[in-house]
Amino acid sequence: MEELKRFPIKYVRDKVKSQYKKATECFICGSKEELEFHHYNTITLLFDKWLKQTGHSISTVEEIERVRDIFIEEFKELLVSPEQTVTLCKFHHTGNGEAKKGKGLHKVYGKAPALITAAKQQRWVLKQRNRYYGVD
Repeated sequence: MEELKRFPIKYVRDKVKSQYKKATECFICGSKEELEFHHYNTITLLFDKWLKQTGHSISTVEEIERVRDIFIEEFKELLVSPEQTVTLCKFHHTGNGEAKKGKGLHKVYGKAPALITAAKQQRWVLKQRNRYYGVD
């Protein structure tokens, strides 16, 4: 059995990335530059919570690959659906990058937003879009 060379969450993210449906522009401002994909449900927190609830133990590559596939299948809707994810430019995602109207989601909700903030994040993104385009 092959020993883990990275944190288990890295194996999960690599696999989930292949299923992303990243848009071609920022949902808030329409920028086509420096696009990033955001999960309203933080993958690391979701995975850690699931590991605790299920009691899975991971110490080898084979174990993380098996567990990862089970996790992704169980949470596919939260990990890749357009309703639970959004494409943002770097500025609107992290608050860094080219200056624009508003501020970044992670400046508001932190680096790893709590799972209970998913709906609030969605409302925040819509509010920022409306503000950006001058809609109330």
